[in-house]
Amino acid sequence: MEKKFRTLRTITIIFKIIAWTIAALTLIGFIAILVGGAALAQFGGRFGGFGALGPFGAVGVAFYVLIIGIIWFISLLAGAELILVILAIEEHTRPRDAS
Repeated sequence: MEKKFRTLRTITIIFKIIAWTIAALTLIGFIAILVGGAALAQFGGRFGGFGALGPFGAVGVAFYVLIIGIIWFISLLAGAELILVILAIEEHTRPRDAS
């Protein structure tokens, strides 16, 4: 039997790809801000950036990026899984042919 709602299945795949991309970029950004921001905080007075907050400000921003990235990742992954659950419910409650 042919699967119905192919577009919704494609959307779930796209959501999952975007979610995992955000997870990877969040980790890269977290590490870059954590290491680079704390190291460059000493130059903030001259060049702008995290200077007013100091190295602890850069660490705070890094954890903020991590938390927001995790929230986005979970939201997108949950949205994709929710669509799949709804499709599974539809498949299991569909009336069977009498033939």
